[in-house]
Amino acid sequence: MQERRKHRRIPFARAVTVTDSDGETALLEAEDLSLAGIRLYSDRPVPVGEVLNLRFFVVPRGEAHALNMQGQVRHVENARDGYSVGVGFLDQ
Repeated sequence: MQERRKHRRIPFARAVTVTDSDGETALLEAEDLSLAGIRLYSDRPVPVGEVLNLRFFVVPRGEAHALNMQGQVRHVENARDGYSVGVGFLDQ
């Protein structure tokens, strides 16, 4: 089966602060990242189509930088004892 992704995923085990459209905030675990999106692990399902505000840190060249991005939930699947949530980044 051929890979449909345009961008390669890289492992990205970091905490991500997620704020939903109702203003509810949760700390979720990132699983991987690409230029197009991020995969998160959640103990609760997140509605497909939901727009989320994401805040996480990257550490290029040893210096931490906060990234604030918006993303839209593209798919949700059962994973481990919770849910794998695929989020596509929105243009900002």
